[in-house]
Amino acid sequence: MGASKEHVTVLGRMLQVGADRADDEETVLRKVLVLLGALLIVPLALLWGVGYWFAGAHLAATIPWVYAAVSITSIAAFARHHSFRWLANSQLVLYLILPFALMWILGGFKGGSVVCLWALFAPLAALLLFGPGVAAPWLVVFLALVAASVAAPDVWSRPPNAVSSGFVDSFFVLNVGGVTTVAFALLSGFKGRREGLLASARGLVHRYLSADVAATLLADPSRLQLGGELCEATVFFADLRGFTSFSESVRPDVAVGLLNQYFTLAVPAIVAEGGTPIGFAGDEIMAIFNAPKRCQDHAMRAARAALEVQARIEQTADSIAAPRFGIGINTGLVLVGNVGSRDFWSFTAIGDTTNLAARLQALARPGDVVVGPETARAIAGSARLSPLGPVPIRGRSEPAEAFRLDGLLAVPRVPDPQSRPGLV
Repeated sequence: MGASKEHVTVLGRMLQVGADRADDEETVLRKVLVLLGALLIVPLALLWGVGYWFAGAHLAATIPWVYAAVSITSIAAFARHHSFRWLANSQLVLYLILPFALMWILGGFKGGSVVCLWALFAPLAALLLFGPGVAAPWLVVFLALVAASVAAPDVWSRPPNAVSSGFVDSFFVLNVGGVTTVAFALLSGFKGRREGLLASARGLVHRYLSADVAATLLADPSRLQLGGELCEATVFFADLRGFTSFSESVRPDVAVGLLNQYFTLAVPAIVAEGGTPIGFAGDEIMAIFNAPKRCQDHAMRAARAALEVQARIEQTADSIAAPRFGIGINTGLVLVGNVGSRDFWSFTAIGDTTNLAARLQALARPGDVVVGPETARAIAGSARLSPLGPVPIRGRSEPAEAFRLDGLLAVPRVPDPQSRPGLV
């Protein structure tokens, strides 16, 4: 077990040759692919050379040894100068030229056991490293060398480079098997690391977007544009009352720790009811119900989430004076989608419904939930509501009806729809 771990460590160190902290994930992937190719092929080249040498083809034996020596030298130079483009191109040239040279020395396709198959790594590696545009010329040269080898058989050398027919047949199997194995290993390594990068990217997206928004955008990249759609939704705002004065009396790290603790309690309560957290502004949470994930009873879900958030904070608060959320909820038409500039935007809900929800949140005392008239109508038969009367709303000419949510009656949940499309 110890030896196995040591081998893995050595391999990892070798694949770190030429690493740079400034490298992005794509560059790291390309460097690892080139180094992995060399680490796989160099030992095989040394063995191939030994085989040809003992078979009596001494000149042919020098070709794979030249590859191994030049490859190791190029990697050493890369470790010192960090020129990835030079390393990649030098490896591609070695892949392309030396197998054909070896085949010509051995007497052609048959005498050389189709060793030119190793040259396929030049266009294949170029495709993985740089894309089709760069790989195409390498493929053209490969095909041209194949055509030249067919068209000019008289260039083949004769003995002493010839080897026995048994040796030719054996190396035919080794060449086909070796190329297949190395190609499989390289593609597996590339795919594995690529999947790892994609998983990391998805994880990062899910850190900054809710699961529903992230899933919608990843499933349909065409939604990655400014704009949105009108829909009825319930908008939820929770602001931590007393946090400003609290943060003035403690160190910044303590204030941030409390904020993260409260958010850790609040966000799962929102998500559990089908809500979509779409923004954190200081000590405030904004969430929306019924977009992008649809739910018929979105007003009731938002009400349940709000009461659950307050209950969780109440259980956690270590004193009466500790900060508590004031929550405002409002239901109505909103524009849900991406808002911002072409370079940076956020997923949000825009409209008078959102504005009123924010104003209602400002009216809520610590530990209270205040709902708007449409939300109150939607949950009236299942909630205990205390009218606050028409209240003046900043920015509005007319006051708005507001209600304090005191609790909910026991009512069955409405099941989620099975196949309703999301909105972005």
